Amino acid sequence: MVPSNPTFPHLPISRVAIPSTPLTNAALAYSRKLTSPSTVNHCLRSVAFALILARKLPPYASADPETLTLAVLMHDLGWAQDASKSLLSTDKRFEVDGANLARDFIGNAEIANHASGWDEHRLQLVWDAIALHTTPSIAAHKQPVVALVSLGVLADFTGPNHPTGTISVDEYKEVVATFPRLDFREELPKILCGLCVDKPQTTYDNFVGDFGLAGLQGAELETFKAGKEKNGTAALLLGGLQACEQYE
Repeated sequence: MVPSNPTFPHLPISRVAIPSTPLTNAALAYSRKLTSPSTVNHCLRSVAFALILARKLPPYASADPETLTLAVLMHDLGWAQDASKSLLSTDKRFEVDGANLARDFIGNAEIANHASGWDEHRLQLVWDAIALHTTPSIAAHKQPVVALVSLGVLADFTGPNHPTGTISVDEYKEVVATFPRLDFREELPKILCGLCVDKPQTTYDNFVGDFGLAGLQGAELETFKAGKEKNGTAALLLGGLQACEQYE
């Protein structure tokens, strides 16, 4: 289960010590408030994996651990549940909602005394890292923190099969034992299919739409398929070119 106190456990095999600062502890509490236990554990595992990658991959060694931890802890705030859904937009991708919530959280006056040393650059790193965490082909070419957030989240889905080849079986087992998956595998499709129903226009051009096509059923599926076909990137671009022909 998710640890009941804000102190992060030490992982001796993985040689990971998640930074326990007033700000990271507050971010963990905030994530628990907005998202499910399964999502929180996913974020904690992703933090551990990101820190392992930062230690093992020299190009990312300069990443600030606190900034990295905050970005990974809050990367799925866009999955806010129940009453917390009121904090989400109706027209933005969940990654952008999460990035906005994280930036607002760090800048909130109530925790400003915990955020010493946080300038616009660090805030922008957190925003970019969360907004781009599902777009590794872009994140990989950004700053180390941004790249590591994407790599760390991916590691929770690939484990020892991570494309960098840096997560050992023993490290993987330790991280998952410390922060169990709970019902994450069952919850993930429900969350993403929910986005396809609640705000489909934000899912047509990205991976969330794939979950919609695979997981929705009946009338919801047919409605979504029609919307995706009409509003997919290829349809929009080619349709736009055709519409412009009258001016050429």
